[in-house]
Amino acid sequence: MNDINARRKNVRLTYDTIIQCSKCISEGKIIKYESPLELQVVNISSEGLCVSTTEVFKEGAVLEFDIALEENLYKSIYATILWVINNQNIYKYGLHIQNLTGKFGVHIFKMENRLSTNI
Repeated sequence: MNDINARRKNVRLTYDTIIQCSKCISEGKIIKYESPLELQVVNISSEGLCVSTTEVFKEGAVLEFDIALEENLYKSIYATILWVINNQNIYKYGLHIQNLTGKFGVHIFKMENRLSTNI
């Protein structure tokens, strides 16, 4: 695990929130969820986030979701699943956020800076 942390470019912020996943694009198929799936955020950075769930997704799938950071709601964020860890049917997924720009990207950057200035 230390090897992974050494290779990371950005710090991971432990952040307790739920994302509302409304769509999964995998192997040419688009699945839209009538009731969004709730995925637990484990950590977040300007590169992506880690989520935990009992839902099964394939590596390489693209998820569309809404996420609340502090008091702001960001809609229609897209992220690609880079890795999957299965531990007794609880899945952790490493997601790379696509085109991290605008207010959402600035918000994460500010969160990272607050952490690094507080250490």
